[in-house]
Amino acid sequence: MDKGTGALRQPLDALHWLVSYQPVDVDPVVWTKVRPFVWDCVSRLGLNSDSSSAWRVIRGLARLAAWAVGDGLPLDVEAILDPDTVERFVTVGLVDDASRATYRSVLRRVGPKLTRRAPWQPKSVSLSRRQVAPPYSAQEIDWLRADAVVQPTPGRVRAARALLALGAGAGLDGRWIARVAAGDVDRVGKVVVVSVGEPMARRVPVLFDWECEVLGLATTAGGGFLVGGTSTSRNRAGALAASLMVANGHPRFSASRMRSTWLLAHLTLGTRLPELARAAGLEGVTVLSDLLRHVPALDEAEAAATLRGVR
Repeated sequence: MDKGTGALRQPLDALHWLVSYQPVDVDPVVWTKVRPFVWDCVSRLGLNSDSSSAWRVIRGLARLAAWAVGDGLPLDVEAILDPDTVERFVTVGLVDDASRATYRSVLRRVGPKLTRRAPWQPKSVSLSRRQVAPPYSAQEIDWLRADAVVQPTPGRVRAARALLALGAGAGLDGRWIARVAAGDVDRVGKVVVVSVGEPMARRVPVLFDWECEVLGLATTAGGGFLVGGTSTSRNRAGALAASLMVANGHPRFSASRMRSTWLLAHLTLGTRLPELARAAGLEGVTVLSDLLRHVPALDEAEAAATLRGVR
């Protein structure tokens, strides 16, 4: 049992209890490093340590922070409590832990309360469908492109560039984005296309602004994937995104947000929904309704001409 667990039964505030707390699953040296981070989170949450739910939150934050630091992430709440980081921690860091579902639930609950920029989805008003991740703004994409080329290693530079080009340029998310090889990129006439496999195998035209980047990555991929390496792990995209550094104030790399950015670009361009759904690997277009509020409105004359059926 963790040292200090018995104190949970006493009506002491969580910060007082944290002074003597030492999680058994965390190396003492690492705990000394991450405890201020956990302390700050607990303080902001206003936890009371006489409840079992507070204990679960504190233990979850402690293990997540220790794992994230060991994985090379900075002690920054936006990075550590990013949805992609939490999911990778649960699926990779807790692979043999019987309580992994509890950790996921707890961290997903406190993540939106402690972060401002991390792309946590708002609670759905309906369980009939999932909401899409929020798209990046044009300014945020510019920031990420700048961050991509200053990663600390060539491997991370390649990973960042490929996640951006295949996500924002071809709408691929974690199911496909890390498995695109040079042979999957082709030019058909003037169009650069990316072939992806199951689920929903298809050929996706790349947006014009990203064509050169995708072609350049394919040319230099060698025998690996465009993101680098040959790993086919299901969590490869999340692991790569979690490893990337961004400047202070910039958003984290997220494959799901890049896909939403691509979808929004096509809605703004006026791409027909049947073609967009096929290119996105969607069976329907209901999820696109979450992005409609981001589409720039036409002026009254343009809207009237469009609705009249003339251009």
